[in-house]
Amino acid sequence: MNTNGLKRLVKLRELNASQVWVNQDLYRLMYAEDLYITAYERIKSSPGNMTLDAEGKTIDGFSRTTIRNIIDEMRDESFTFTRSRRVQIPKPNGGKRPLSIPSARDKIVQEVMRMIFETIYDGDNPTFKECSHGFRRGRDTHGCLKEVQKWSATAWFIEGDIKACFDEIPHDKLIAVLKKRITDSRFIDLVWKALKAGYLEFNTPKNSIAGTPQGSVVSPILANIFLHELDTFVEGIAEKETKGDFRRRNPVYTRYSKVIKRARRGLKVSQEEHEEARRNWRKIPSVMVCDPSFIRVRYVRYADDWLIGIDGPKSLAIDIRDRIQEHLRVNLGLTLSVEKTKIGNARSEPAFFLGTYIQVGRSINAEAKQSKINVTGKRQFQRRASLMGIIFRLPTQLVIQKLHANDFCDGMGNPTPKRAWSILEPRDVVTRFNHLLNGYNNYYSFVHNRQGLARLQFILQKSAILTLAQKFRVRQPEIYRRFGPKLEVITPGKDGNFDSVSLNLIKVWGASQRFSSGGNVKDIARTQLRLRSRTKLEGEVCCVCGNIGDVVMHHVRHVRKGTSKGFAKILSAINRKQIPVCPKCHTDIHAGRYDGMKLADLAEPKIAAR
Repeated sequence: MNTNGLKRLVKLRELNASQVWVNQDLYRLMYAEDLYITAYERIKSSPGNMTLDAEGKTIDGFSRTTIRNIIDEMRDESFTFTRSRRVQIPKPNGGKRPLSIPSARDKIVQEVMRMIFETIYDGDNPTFKECSHGFRRGRDTHGCLKEVQKWSATAWFIEGDIKACFDEIPHDKLIAVLKKRITDSRFIDLVWKALKAGYLEFNTPKNSIAGTPQGSVVSPILANIFLHELDTFVEGIAEKETKGDFRRRNPVYTRYSKVIKRARRGLKVSQEEHEEARRNWRKIPSVMVCDPSFIRVRYVRYADDWLIGIDGPKSLAIDIRDRIQEHLRVNLGLTLSVEKTKIGNARSEPAFFLGTYIQVGRSINAEAKQSKINVTGKRQFQRRASLMGIIFRLPTQLVIQKLHANDFCDGMGNPTPKRAWSILEPRDVVTRFNHLLNGYNNYYSFVHNRQGLARLQFILQKSAILTLAQKFRVRQPEIYRRFGPKLEVITPGKDGNFDSVSLNLIKVWGASQRFSSGGNVKDIARTQLRLRSRTKLEGEVCCVCGNIGDVVMHHVRHVRKGTSKGFAKILSAINRKQIPVCPKCHTDIHAGRYDGMKLADLAEPKIAAR
């Protein structure tokens, strides 16, 4: 495979380490076949690619011929994006969110564009700010919340809400932002084509007047590029409003401390004064919480959700909200929802951000306690624990409502059988419940109210037992007798061994906090240069008949063990979602002519020999 396109991306990444570098002649990258192959390898396994587009097609049958046709259209600038299929998906609050389903051909082109944008804006020295966490490699919701964890002693939270952000981004303002770093008119025209492609809703064609459609591959990074203007503005406010190096000492706390010290030294102190000091010393902070000479403004954003923490007066929080509202309206053409943009006391009104309640301190009336620390590793000292740390809480009731909406429990949180899953094999039932358990336990591994996770585990464990009881039409004690409380299902495996699956239940709910690392940040171009010989798209041998020639990629949506049928059952056995075949065999697969094949019938040995 020719790798000139990938090498140019690596060079482009190095050039854009300079924040003032302006990119020219980017459109020629759209001629690089290796970039399209890399784009295909990156998105090929997503189940969404097997969802029908507006023309009733999927990524199934994609080939190098398809790529060459796209490149020919790019060369004469006749390439156009087709209309996406628009569907409405339910939102957690009961509303509907529009989702666009572009064609597989458009997805590949958009992925190449996304790779180019990522190289420019999120490379070795990223243009994006540290406060931006959404849709970026190596950054996730845990990384965003870990930043919030550092906001100790915050007085006010501002929960930002932009009305229909993705759907309302003005195209002209977005293009103006792109032109700050890109002067290639042909590449800008290609972006215009992607934005203006339109969509079909209920078979009715509609044009895109504004917005970056949700579901588009390139939409998230375009939104990040546009909202980078908001990040720059808010960080400018934070820098301007920051005051002081440290808080002043609380005079009341100092007075109580002196009384206690005098009493410990045996100096004369009245009993009433000593008791008052001991009674109130731990109830008040050691520094002035509302110190006008000390102000901090902190900010994070995940996609279009953002949170500001202010250590200062409420009047400053209101002023910052109003300034952001004006900036969004005048400079970005967006509308801040004042009704949904809440300003709350950080201690008494928890903020709801990224599915988590966030507040300062466990409660308003909490008392500071003595905590032991190791200074030298040998001696322990006691110090006064802070009352102003960030506390994360699991929204237990909201999650239970979601489980109720998906038939795992009733409205009160009492477990119910998942009737739709009772037709599955016991192994598949346990596996699906495990996915839910692992998902909740991993995402909410950082919360302080771990008892909420214990309740969710109980609901899902009990629901799994009730589901199996309904499947076998027996009572719950019989399920316990057959599978045990962890629902261990043992099935015959290969080589006479046995495979088992059981619920991953947590017995001891410790108080330790744990955030995920976010994964390693990898350079796509450099990584693909090392793996360039491993793509199946370049193969010229059909895996079924062994004929040499151009191949197409046969795709299946999922690899389901034990439930697949026909030719998909063969792919399930070899754990493959795509397989290169010649056009004739591809037609025969869809016609069901290979449903009786065995693994030994596949032409894999020929490919290995080649």
